[in-house]
Amino acid sequence: MAEGKSLKEQNAWLIRAAMICHVLAFVWVTADPTKMLSADRATLAKQLETFAAPGTAGLGLIVIASLLLLGFVPPKWRDRLMHWRWKDPLPGSRAFSKIGPASGNVDMRKLRTEFGALPRVGDKQNALFYRIYRNHREEVGVLDAHGRYLAARDIGTITALLTVTLPWLALWATEDWVKSAIYGSCLFVTYAFCVIAAKNYSLRMVQNVLAAASST
Repeated sequence: MAEGKSLKEQNAWLIRAAMICHVLAFVWVTADPTKMLSADRATLAKQLETFAAPGTAGLGLIVIASLLLLGFVPPKWRDRLMHWRWKDPLPGSRAFSKIGPASGNVDMRKLRTEFGALPRVGDKQNALFYRIYRNHREEVGVLDAHGRYLAARDIGTITALLTVTLPWLALWATEDWVKSAIYGSCLFVTYAFCVIAAKNYSLRMVQNVLAAASST
């Protein structure tokens, strides 16, 4: 799967929104929620808007933090975190042995006619899939699924990193084991949802590529 620059740019606001949500959640856990609830909503909304507005120091810190967190984890490790597979984590490695045959929209017979004997080894499957993908990457269904996969993968990666760090910071700030444990559990559940979403979007992308290739 290739990460086009346009897809990264389109997903940038989603990643920033996720970072803002993480910041707000951490503040909620470490601060006094009753004070936040009793505060004037208009004031809170204005402060949040000022914090996240383009060009502000707050948004700049969020952008830098997201860049550092994503830069800390190479793409292959991000795929491993999302697919829970050490070897050949990308679904393209199972494109012709599992995903294609399981999809009713993919004509495997036509793919064999076009590309010959389809590989069964993971890395060779992914190599052939990538070659096919390059010819169909601009199609709407492929672009949509690929963009959503990259967004879910990157947000999930950030959440996974925060899951192993922020609960301990919350414990240090609050000295409340119960609150910190609940917070850590919520972060892990968020990461798990990202894993499910990333897997579904990546499978959809592979199916859309193979369906497009077998219908032309």
